[in-house]
Amino acid sequence: MKTATPRFPSLKHRNFKILWAGLIVSNTGTWMQNVAQGWLVLQLTNSPFWLGLLGLSFAIPMVILPLIGGAVVDRIDRIRLLYFTQTGAMLTALVLAILTWTGRVQISHILIASFFGSTLLAFDNPARQSLIPELVPPQDLLNAISLNSATYTGAALVGPAIAGALLVPLGAGTLFLMNAISYLAVLLALVSMKNLPHRGAVPRHGSLGRSVLTGLSYAWNNRMILGMLALSALAAVFGRSYQNLLPIFARDIWHGGPAGYGLLLSASGGGALVGAFGLAAVRKTSRQGVILVTSGLIFSLAVILFALSPSFWLGALLLFIGGVAVTIFGTIISSFIQLTVPNELRGRVMSLYSITLIGLPSLGAMGIGSIAEWLGGTAGAPRAVLYGGLLVGLVLLIVIPKFWQLDMDKMSKRA
Repeated sequence: MKTATPRFPSLKHRNFKILWAGLIVSNTGTWMQNVAQGWLVLQLTNSPFWLGLLGLSFAIPMVILPLIGGAVVDRIDRIRLLYFTQTGAMLTALVLAILTWTGRVQISHILIASFFGSTLLAFDNPARQSLIPELVPPQDLLNAISLNSATYTGAALVGPAIAGALLVPLGAGTLFLMNAISYLAVLLALVSMKNLPHRGAVPRHGSLGRSVLTGLSYAWNNRMILGMLALSALAAVFGRSYQNLLPIFARDIWHGGPAGYGLLLSASGGGALVGAFGLAAVRKTSRQGVILVTSGLIFSLAVILFALSPSFWLGALLLFIGGVAVTIFGTIISSFIQLTVPNELRGRVMSLYSITLIGLPSLGAMGIGSIAEWLGGTAGAPRAVLYGGLLVGLVLLIVIPKFWQLDMDKMSKRA
């Protein structure tokens, strides 16, 4: 394995750099809003069930709609679609800010805003994912995907820390407004990009339903794609769903308040940033299957130990380690999928990956929130997280022989 300092893939590709910078700013605002929403829901309801319901409101569109979004992405101008989704998300955050400032915000408003934002993301995420291979050459794809992951995970380091510090003095409404303003960074980036592709790969005469079925059929019949999606789904539902219960760990388990909540999210985001830039710095590596399985097992162990942790700072350290591991795990999965899928199907297949990456953790949050409620309310949160981590580790141990020998270089030569 050869390493170097983290680098942008093909620095001559200015479009990738511009979009990358815009997404860093926008995602920082998104994380600030996530912190404000979670804390506001806990203050309004004092229930892990409602935190789980917040996750469910986000999960439903991100489980049902991304495949339709992927089919749309493969048929229309991806850049124009991004203009629409980013503007819609900006307006949603602005409305939520106004409701909060005027004292009219209710739990239903937060759930509706979460649902609508997730609906937009179901189209936005496949568009952005599908755009990456058109902005960089194939030899830089792993670096580009790692750096693209850093736009979210890097923001996860900064955004929650800022939100935790500002939530009490400025209030949730101001954080919602800051998120609305942050979307301007992506919109300005899109305006600044030059020589972009302006057509989807699929002809317009095919029906949307047939396009969706074609994408599903391809993923179902390709054992590599299906296996990668299953691994991503496993980590999402039973491992990464712990994040929705972090307000409980911060407030009730370790008594850290909103600042502690922000620090816990920042610890996870910091680890994810290290993982993303670590992979971006790798110029040549082999046996990606070994790295895939090992990183998954480290992540599951970190979640288990986090649930058992007696102190705030040890818990934060374990979240950092888990963030490193799960980012490496997810980036390698994404790279395998990108190398396997032909361009004309990429939007639809990457939409399935988006479901596992973004939708299923929130769906799992509903389950883990309900289990925590059943186990004793806020006091049951650690055990609910523990059971999820144990299940992830057990399944990964069972499937090791299926993925241990995978090699990305051999796949890219066949692609």
